[in-house]
Amino acid sequence: MTESALSIEKLKPNFSLENINPTNDIQWSSLLPIAKSSFDHFTHANNHQQVMVCQAPSFFNLHSVLADFAKDLNIEQKAYALIFNLTQPQRPYCVELSQKAQQAFEQTMLQIEDLLNKDFGSELLAKEIGEELTFMEESQSDSLSKILKGLNQAQVPEQVLNIIKQLFEYLVELPSFTTIQKFYKTWLNKPTLNYCYEFTRATIFGQYLAQPATHNADLVEVNLGAIHHSASGILVLNAEDILAEAKLWFELKASLTTSIFSWDKLQGEKLTSQPQHLSVTTKLVLIGNANAIADLYELDPSIKNLGLLETELPLEVEASSTNINLYLSHLNGELDQRGLSSLTPELYECVLNYAAKLCEHQQYLSLDVQEIITLLLSLQLNQFAANSQGFTQALKHLNHNVNNQQKFSDLSYREKQTNICLSGEQVGQINGLSVIDFAGLGLSFGEPIRITANVFQGDGDFNDIERKAELAGNVHAKSMMIIHGFLNQLFASEHHFPYSGNVVFEQSYHEIDGDSASLASALALLSAISKLPIQQNTAVTGALDQKGNVLAVGGINEKIEGYLRVAQLVKTNQPIRVVIPEANLNQLNLSQEVLNAAEQKQLSIFAVSTISQAVPYLFNLPAGDLLDEESVYGKINKLINLPNDEPGLIRWLLKKVSDLFKF
Repeated sequence: MTESALSIEKLKPNFSLENINPTNDIQWSSLLPIAKSSFDHFTHANNHQQVMVCQAPSFFNLHSVLADFAKDLNIEQKAYALIFNLTQPQRPYCVELSQKAQQAFEQTMLQIEDLLNKDFGSELLAKEIGEELTFMEESQSDSLSKILKGLNQAQVPEQVLNIIKQLFEYLVELPSFTTIQKFYKTWLNKPTLNYCYEFTRATIFGQYLAQPATHNADLVEVNLGAIHHSASGILVLNAEDILAEAKLWFELKASLTTSIFSWDKLQGEKLTSQPQHLSVTTKLVLIGNANAIADLYELDPSIKNLGLLETELPLEVEASSTNINLYLSHLNGELDQRGLSSLTPELYECVLNYAAKLCEHQQYLSLDVQEIITLLLSLQLNQFAANSQGFTQALKHLNHNVNNQQKFSDLSYREKQTNICLSGEQVGQINGLSVIDFAGLGLSFGEPIRITANVFQGDGDFNDIERKAELAGNVHAKSMMIIHGFLNQLFASEHHFPYSGNVVFEQSYHEIDGDSASLASALALLSAISKLPIQQNTAVTGALDQKGNVLAVGGINEKIEGYLRVAQLVKTNQPIRVVIPEANLNQLNLSQEVLNAAEQKQLSIFAVSTISQAVPYLFNLPAGDLLDEESVYGKINKLINLPNDEPGLIRWLLKKVSDLFKF
């Protein structure tokens, strides 16, 4: 009558671990080839796109991902300098230098400071300027001419040489001189990604600390911001930070659009001097989850006018042989960064099984590596064995800290406060399967739920008590309407359905939603209408469409594991069974405890694709057809069929048409 239960091999993933030889390297670039390709295209010197949006699930450490993408990135390291302007003290020079020129410039300014601090007397120094730097030949190491010669060798622009000469002339005339650092500031563009961890005016545009009291050269008081260190580089910003400082974002975008940074954007008191504008060719990488990116686009729809490149990081990767090796290598790299031991071969399979379980698919591995690293950290810190048994211990150890809700649920079943029947037969009662989710701390867990149905004389209307009590969501309400459509289409295509009914999720006191109990609810109604009992040791999960097809549901593993857990708590005296959608076979990744129960025939799992296939597991009778009185459908059809002298819909229509022609 029914097919055999699913084999053990179908209840969990089966990975090929031949030729696996993982390294200890971070592998984001290889695990995320599409995103890496987008990043390489964006950072290419000939690409003039200004903004890259990287959308990713919240569990990603995007700084780690981007750092791996950028490990071979070689941004030209330009240098910049602010220098006091003798002719326009309120307008310091802002010049661009090569890295070599910047180093020579810094060295030159320090040498000039040493020279100015020597006790030669102002006349002697003035003589050096007037005689074209020819004096002090016997002391060439201290001469300005030799200092400037070093700048020539570093190919410092002629403009900068002239500025230095003017500055030297100015400093010689100062009545007192302490340090030359008040009169210039240099910095380098970062050669790699520049992360902005705090999106404020001070961190982005810089900050002016205080007003000097004696002169206009206040450059020492300028703290540079991220845009200065990324003037010709790449700046990484978090979309959520931008949303919190929208005004600042539009100011930054204006600088990028015009390629000019104006120094009046600095935080603090306005500068007594305003340096010349800084030319910026900054590229932005904006990172965030889907909600943050959507809100950012809503905040600024014109962001796409900046020349936008978009990329999205996936939740998982396919569990191919190549990716398995890369995945294990990446985990080893993460462990190595934390000073932990690499994975042992005995851990490979259980780690991969857990990664597949996180994304609910046998052929994929979750990229939420932090979840796995946390588990491996627990394993090593608690000195559990580096094998499958130790891995299970570590998992239980972590779960034990955040499973209070499950403990309360288990207690209610153990003390029979929650009524559940797992043996015998009942009419109009079935065990559905549910997943309990909580906000904040607490693990999702599965548990059975008793669903009952009553029918009575009526007009074919089936009421959902949960919906009427406002304890159910819209999806659940839709599923009950689908059941109504299925039953009426099957049994009342020619006449009205003579029964009405109620469906109740017993002892459900919180809001529920979803359609995963629609198969169980439909079966309970079939039982109530036919008066045929349902096997109470069999639990059911699955969605249903109007044609009777059984559709996939979520949380399939939690549901099966929860059902077995409760069965053990109430100490049922017979083996239990579960009917699931065939469409969920690829999601099966059950715990070792469930696998052991299946192997010992204490638990059997059956997969169905239609409600007709599910009927025999619950009723010990075939679904059959409407004319087979020994089948479930046939018995119901016989009960609800109208007497022959009461016309059905088709006969009634034919009679009306016939009467019209007679008329």
